[in-house]
Amino acid sequence: MEARAAVAALRGGRVEQGVDELVQRLSLVGPEDPARRRSAMLLAGALLLERSDRMHDARDRSRARDYLIAASPAGGSDVSCDEATSLAALLERVGEHGRAQAVLGPVRSRCGVEPARPSAMPARVAEARHRRVVIDAGHGGSDPGAIGPTGLKESEVTLDVARRLADRLALRYGFQVALTRDSDLFVPLEQRASHANGTTADLFVSIHCNAATNREARGISTFALEDSPRVAARLTAREGELVDGDVGGAWDVSRILADLSLSRHGRDSLGYASAIQRALLQDVRLLYPQVEDMGVHPARFHVLVTTRMPAVLVELSFISNAAEEQRLRSDGYRDVLAGSIARAIDEHVPGGG
Repeated sequence: MEARAAVAALRGGRVEQGVDELVQRLSLVGPEDPARRRSAMLLAGALLLERSDRMHDARDRSRARDYLIAASPAGGSDVSCDEATSLAALLERVGEHGRAQAVLGPVRSRCGVEPARPSAMPARVAEARHRRVVIDAGHGGSDPGAIGPTGLKESEVTLDVARRLADRLALRYGFQVALTRDSDLFVPLEQRASHANGTTADLFVSIHCNAATNREARGISTFALEDSPRVAARLTAREGELVDGDVGGAWDVSRILADLSLSRHGRDSLGYASAIQRALLQDVRLLYPQVEDMGVHPARFHVLVTTRMPAVLVELSFISNAAEEQRLRSDGYRDVLAGSIARAIDEHVPGGG
């Protein structure tokens, strides 16, 4: 069975006998080439873990753990950033927390996966539960984002709301929280996603303000990772890079791993986005009853597609609208926005109580 067929079958919810054949072939790859063998073990473990999650098969999970341990590098300095973060995330899923940290340790500084601390987040509170969220404050530094009629910068609003959200999640709900930026700095989109992928988080939330040339446009909207035929077609094209017949051929393991989980994450993302949108409207309408519901929409924003977890992007309000810009200047309004998002996250990320 070709690797692309295995990925497509698992992603589509179908489990075929050929998965075992492929895993067996992967187990024979590259005994003379440690790098190729590590990639093969990683892919085999990922395939088995994916099937285990779909079929609730403890034997597959145990086999996946064995392959992932075999994929763990002895040193780690020669491992690519994508491969290290992917392997660490999978090791976390099978309970190998110490080994996951050992994989990330040698590459943290090179790959930029050192978790950032949000302001005023006591470690003892954050560690009380093991639910994890990455908060991405949009724009920053040389990229101010949209600018309101009286000069309010989107980057300023998103950072402040992100900090308030981080504090609320940590202090009230006991989450472990990381910020992709905690100051007015420009952070490339690739680095934001890489940072998130290194945290094995349950959810990625990107905070933005909406803007339009029509200064009357107003309202709140939320976006989720798109899970549609268009994305499926794009991934099918990417699968041309996977092994085809010759399992020893070249392939990009990180892309295979992303393809395996994209459909599931798309569905989860839509659920989180809907919950956040409902909470925002419910709370904001207590202050502004006429606030527009701009809805929940599928999207292919770079930071949503490249994160290996459920991901949502929240458009807080239209900073281009004079009235909504003034709301966004208000501490009270920012608190309401952060509190609403935090409440929705707490209610929908498993593991609370």
